Amino acid sequence: MPPNNKKLIIFDVDGVIFRSQLLLSFSRYSGILNYLKAFYLCFLFIISSLNIRVLLEKIYINIKGLKEEDLWRVYHRMKIIENAEGTIREISNKGHIVALISSGVPDIMIKDLTEKLHADCGYGIEVKIIDGICTGEIGGLLSHSEGKIQIVEKLLKEHNITWDDVVVVGDDKNNIDIMELAKISIGFNSYYPVRKRAKYLADGHDLRKVLDFINNEDEPTFDELSAGLKHESSSSWRQELRRKGIHVCSLFVILLAGVNYLLTLELLLAITIVYALSEWARLNGIGFPALGYITRLCVRTCERRRFAFAPVTLALGILLSLMLFPALIASITIAILACADSMATIVGKFYGKIRIPYNHKKSLEGSAAFLIIAFICAAIYLPLKTALIVSLVSCIIESLPVKHDNISIPLGTGLFLGLLI
Repeated sequence: MPPNNKKLIIFDVDGVIFRSQLLLSFSRYSGILNYLKAFYLCFLFIISSLNIRVLLEKIYINIKGLKEEDLWRVYHRMKIIENAEGTIREISNKGHIVALISSGVPDIMIKDLTEKLHADCGYGIEVKIIDGICTGEIGGLLSHSEGKIQIVEKLLKEHNITWDDVVVVGDDKNNIDIMELAKISIGFNSYYPVRKRAKYLADGHDLRKVLDFINNEDEPTFDELSAGLKHESSSSWRQELRRKGIHVCSLFVILLAGVNYLLTLELLLAITIVYALSEWARLNGIGFPALGYITRLCVRTCERRRFAFAPVTLALGILLSLMLFPALIASITIAILACADSMATIVGKFYGKIRIPYNHKKSLEGSAAFLIIAFICAAIYLPLKTALIVSLVSCIIESLPVKHDNISIPLGTGLFLGLLI
């Protein structure tokens, strides 16, 4: 490989190579109280109430007295992210330099991990151990906030490369300084501060996902670009079908409300709250049982760095329909929202060609699909002439340049129906 193509690929360890945090695992091993303290300290660090030095000092002083063999026992129990070794080997085979750099993992363990994963080098925090007992004292460059920059600059001099040749894969805000200096930054299951700033994002439990972004910067061939576009198109189709499949499930609300109205409202509110918690977890690289997995499958590219509000507005639109309108009108508006709006999105996104003059984000093809399905939904409850009028009004509302049509469609349709019947 020509020298000017050589890159320095830096991997954070906790949360990137390790599927969980070694610091928290140390604390959990030393007792539940220490674990809760460490968890709280990490939260303060995330919200910028603690710097990295204070965080490390407080956590390591809490595990003072642990035997070195206990530290190693916890280390060997850590689960490594899927395909970590294979990913690092593939990067190395292309002539790049791979460095593991962590401000939380002891240097002796980073060296062991570096050898195990066949990385080129590794740097960790210096943890003082006397007579086989952890003293709680820490040191070294990486115990300070500017430590990672200093380590990277040392590597750049050794290999005669620049920050333009650096790729950083990290998850928390302790990596932001080097991410902003590097040419390529990849947030892997990242916390919100990193998610906002990283050039690329990768979520999941497979480190091979970062290869796509590294390879994209290596002047991909036409075949690679073509394969990438095909994969993106296929993923988009599946994503939208899953997303609108959930949208259509709103029809079950009509049935449930007919059985127990109050329980339906309570369930919708509870699901919305749980979803909001799940979104907070997603935006901070934390796995949320079941719901978090579903969200990752459905979230659009533009929503990967921000809160996905669509499910909240959907729930709000349904709740308002149930609370403001009689049962018949609520059923019609929810059915139109669930089915017609879903079909309009799918048809408009993948087949829409003719843009609506007053709303270029939507197409005539999508609106036509909405009109047909809305008419079918309304005709189940209303005479055909009335159903046609309602579907036309609802279609016009859907076509308007309103940000949250999950609310405007049911409210607008419901208000019109209230005047009509």
